[in-house]
Parts: sequence; structure tokens; C-alpha cells
Amino acid sequence: MVRRSLAAIATLLALAACGGGAESPQQAGTQPAPEQPSTSQGVSARELLDATEAIDKLLAAERTREALIVARKLVERAAPGSDSAFRANELAARVCFTHARMPTNDLTPAERTALLAEAASLAVRSIGPNERDDARISFAALLAAGGGLHKDAARLFDQALAVSPRNRGYLLQAALSALRNDDVARARMLLAQRREAAPGDAWNEGLAAEIALASGDTSGAVDAAQRAVAADRDGLEFRMLLGRALRKDGRAKDAARMLSALEPDARTKPAIAEQLALALAESGDSSAAARAWSECVAANPNDPYARAEAALAFRAAGDHARAAAELENLKLLKGGAAEYRRIEPKLIEAAPSTGDAPRGSPQ
Repeated sequence: MVRRSLAAIATLLALAACGGGAESPQQAGTQPAPEQPSTSQGVSARELLDATEAIDKLLAAERTREALIVARKLVERAAPGSDSAFRANELAARVCFTHARMPTNDLTPAERTALLAEAASLAVRSIGPNERDDARISFAALLAAGGGLHKDAARLFDQALAVSPRNRGYLLQAALSALRNDDVARARMLLAQRREAAPGDAWNEGLAAEIALASGDTSGAVDAAQRAVAADRDGLEFRMLLGRALRKDGRAKDAARMLSALEPDARTKPAIAEQLALALAESGDSSAAARAWSECVAANPNDPYARAEAALAFRAAGDHARAAAELENLKLLKGGAAEYRRIEPKLIEAAPSTGDAPRGSPQ
């Protein structure tokens, strides 16, 4: 099986290289998927299966650029409106998403954004009007929402909910997608449906807190987040939500106290560490914020995001030597160069007035 799959990879890569329209692996990060294939030779079920196996092998080997070439060629060859076209678009959407989110890929923020937008477009085209597989539909809806295609995402979530109207996961995802599109009324409607489908579920209160925050009702958000925490005391996502609500309500010190009281294993998770550091910084204790990121780095030494945020925190606290050391360490991590590019504008903004360029820039 491995030998046949490797042979399929070689064949498909050769196919992708044929003709003037194929791009090299170096170009695979930014080439958009065609909105409408210019030629459609058709893809047989056997070719679709071989391509799927080949792409799975490439993804497992983290050869996502090559997987992207194969997937795009598959989309180009599939006859529009055919079942193979729907499947090819689904496969290509997954590859685009994986390529964009894999930390070992040294992509710029603009390249990642373009890939996620491409994944969203492909996902929308992967679902036909008569599709009844709610899992496939909801996956496409999530990618569409992540790529900013909120109207398409809403339509797809509604399509999935038409199949499984009481699915608590779809209702939650659809409501959060609506909030990202500033559609508070739709989010409220979906929350009402979810309360009927899953009474007593902690995420009902979590979603109520998100809706309150989107509506500017910070006090209501704190109350709802507290109810979510009471309903699920082990749910760190609700502690994090409560911390954010407290900060938005002007109670940064309360947020810092609550998050600081968490167990070390919880407190050093990057998402929690970020909320804790923000609360400490907003409380006027930038040194404590830097220490919070330092603890996070100690617990997650290979996380480039944590390392980059630690560098920013130490710079804000005035510890430029430690900030420079963290930037030097950032250079050694997979994904470190991309994280440096993300924070570089903030480093330049916070640079000392001597005019020196920030140290530690990954080459």
C-alpha cells in the first residue's frame, strides 16, 4: 500500500507539473484557486481515490506545498457540478487550511490570510444544494466562517441544521460565526434554539456572555460568564471568558486575581497566559505580565507564539536584555520567523529612542 501510494504521489506531481498553468512548490503558498475551471477533463473515482491517498501521505510527511499542487490540479480537472468536483473542492480546502496553519511553514501573515480565504472559497464550492451529510456541511461552514465568508457560512450552517436541528455543536458554531459577522440578532436566535436543545449546558451561558460582550453589555457578560463557570468549574474556556469579561468591564485587577489563582498547569496555557498578562498589564503591573509570559514559555519552550509575546512583554516592562534574549531564542524555533514578522511592528514602535534596530530578527 505504501509503495502504491508513493507511486501515486509521483504520478500526480508529474501531472501537476505538466502544462504552463502549474506552479512550483515555492509558489504554492499564494496561488489562488480558480473560481471556475477553464478546462474540465473529468476525474474518475479511481483518480480521486489515488489523489486522496497521495495527499494524505504528503500531509502526514508535512509536505503541504506539494499536496497543495496536487489538490489544485484535481480541482482544475474535475467537471463543474459533478460529485468529483464537490469532493475535490473539499479535499483542496482541507489542504489549504492545513498548509496555512502548519507552524513549520514559513508564511507571511498575508500568505496565511490568502490561503484561509482560498480554503473558505473551496469549502463553499464543496457543498451541493442537495447535500445531506451534516458533518461535511458543518466543516465547510466552519472554513467559510474562518475565511470571512459569513453569509455563505450562515447558509451552510442552516443547511446542516436542517439535517440535525438539535445538534448543540452546530448551533454553537453557527452562533459564534454570526457574532464574528456582527449579527447579534441571529446569534440570539440560535442561542434560544440551543437552550431548548441542550438545557443546562454551560456553553449556553458562555454564548450569552459572548453576545453580551458584542452588545456592549459588559456587566451582563460578567454575570453570564460567572454562570458558565459555575456550571462547568473545570472548563478553562469559561475562566478565560470570565477574565475577558472582567477586563472589558473595567475590573482588570479582579480578572488578574481570578486567573492567577488557577493551577500552574492551567495558568501556563498560552490562551490563559495571554488573558492573565493582559489583565496584569491593564492593572499597571507590566513586570508581573512579563513574568506570566515567562512562566508560559517555561512550560511551552517550543511555542513560538508564547516566546514572541514574552519578548513583547519584557520590552514593555523595560527589560530590554531579556526581550533581546527571547528574540534570539525565537530564531531557533520552527515558525519563529513568522512570529517575528507578526510582532516586528510592535517591536519597532517600542524600540528605545537611540535609533537602534531591534535585535534578534530571524534571518
